[in-house]
Amino acid sequence: MIVHTADSHLGITRYFKIDPETGLNIRLLDFCYAFREVIDFVVENKPELFLISGDLFDKVNPTNFIRKFIQKELFRVSEVNVNTFIIPGNHETPRTRGVTNPLALYMSIPHIFVGLKPFEKKIGNYKIYGVPYTENPEDHIKRPERGYKNILMLHTTIEGSKLSSERYMSFDESTILPSKIPEYDYVALGHIHKFQILKERFVYPGSLEKYDFSEIEDDKGFVVIDKNIEFVKTKTREMIDLNISCENKTGFEITEEALEKLEKINDKIVRVLLEGKLPAGDKKNINYQKIREKANSALYFILKDITLSEKIFDFREEKLLFSPKKELKNYLETSNQSFAYETGTGIIDEVLGF
Repeated sequence: MIVHTADSHLGITRYFKIDPETGLNIRLLDFCYAFREVIDFVVENKPELFLISGDLFDKVNPTNFIRKFIQKELFRVSEVNVNTFIIPGNHETPRTRGVTNPLALYMSIPHIFVGLKPFEKKIGNYKIYGVPYTENPEDHIKRPERGYKNILMLHTTIEGSKLSSERYMSFDESTILPSKIPEYDYVALGHIHKFQILKERFVYPGSLEKYDFSEIEDDKGFVVIDKNIEFVKTKTREMIDLNISCENKTGFEITEEALEKLEKINDKIVRVLLEGKLPAGDKKNINYQKIREKANSALYFILKDITLSEKIFDFREEKLLFSPKKELKNYLETSNQSFAYETGTGIIDEVLGF
């Protein structure tokens, strides 16, 4: 049996909220708990190999809390004598000379092999080849040796793979053609957050938790290879995306619709997107504060307004002066609020003493 995971992104601070009891970022802990699920599985099932294909860390300079958390979990694996192989991904690979890769901390743990440089290593009937994240990984891929079950570890993009995540990964990433990779028995990939199998032997396990809203529909987990390739799901925090069309609605109606949709959102990550075209007068009537207050029970709330405001004609630029009622009628028709005309004219009559 082989267990293969990647893109744990431990130390992530996206959708930040502090747990008042521990003082820790709740979302950061979500990713830690997901990684612990994998470790629990490995410790219980004791596979022949445990492969981590990059981006164990979310950044080059993780906090001491994250460094110690990973150290503790890897020691658990080491204590049950599971041979573990780790390659760096782009998130933990230093871009500046003199900066140490945070994975170097674990190089002395028994049964844990960290490949900061391209490597090949024999374990029983297996031969593992690893290529850390680099702009030209194909330059470091060797031909597999006959007589072994050959495994290649890469953190890169294979042509034909499907992206679910926004392209935050790397601005200079290159794509490798599957035909450029020799006939390995299994290619343990990382970098793409969506689980997928390409040409039967190229496998992305995907990330363990949802990184952003583009992954909202994706299942998350890791891969177990035991005759067949099995995807094992991890628990993830629910994300909700609510789109509200503002066309032909008043600001009051838009507010009420948003409030109605913001039910049963406790401890979830929620985004409300206001879209469409509406008059500027109506836009001013959207009660953003009330919407945000309604979403207080969410773990994290995003209110994104991408509505387009129709310009209301500025009557001050008119050379002709209309009567007060005509001015009111023009304004209300332009701002799509004709329902207020009768009330408005009554006020005008009262003020003018009619």
